[in-house]
Amino acid sequence: MEADPTRRDPEDVKRLFARVSARYDAINRAMCGGLDVLWRGRLAKTAAALARENRGGGKKKYLDIACGSGDVCARLLREDPDCSVVGVDFCPEMLALAREKCGGRAEFAEADCRSLPFSESSFDAATISFGFRNFADRPACLREIARVLKTGAPLCVLEVARAEGPLFETAQKFFMCSAVPLIAKAFGGRREDYEYLAKTTMDYPRRAEVEKMFAAAGFGEIRTRAMAFGMVAIVSGKKRETA
Repeated sequence: MEADPTRRDPEDVKRLFARVSARYDAINRAMCGGLDVLWRGRLAKTAAALARENRGGGKKKYLDIACGSGDVCARLLREDPDCSVVGVDFCPEMLALAREKCGGRAEFAEADCRSLPFSESSFDAATISFGFRNFADRPACLREIARVLKTGAPLCVLEVARAEGPLFETAQKFFMCSAVPLIAKAFGGRREDYEYLAKTTMDYPRRAEVEKMFAAAGFGEIRTRAMAFGMVAIVSGKKRETA
């Protein structure tokens, strides 16, 4: 059963990522020309900087949601060597890659973002990289993330963004719908799995809608940093007192 981007059924998405896990990093690097490494580094740097602004010093605890193969977990450990990192994903195959990549320096748990197995106010920051668009119920996930964050703690989301303007929008649609599936196939992946990626990208809400979701879930000081001609962005917000 193929993943349907109009429904984003979690079990369909889990099976998709299990299939692509072995080639996940290689295809990502090829699709982005290696820039995804830079973007994830910026995500980790942003999260660490915002976490340090909240409640002063002390050892920070980070939560990386939809952690995939563990790239951001590893970058957080490099960015803040004294921190502790917990990565969660609902795909066991991805978690196996993440554990290997982080070499025992991070903790991992199989979990769905709609029901995180953590107490309230457990974390100093949370990150998501290229996973938010796959969530079946984004508002519910944002509320659950706010629950496990401390007051003032940031959530930073790196995601493929909808390009602004007809020229960049056309270029993005061509790249995602035509080039990306071909790149995946060249690396031994299934073309239809990466056609799903293209469809979820074009279905993803625009910047203003994402920022409204953050605000409705209890986040303030919301900022968007666009990269790659607006086709990738980091959205950040801090948990408000009333979240």
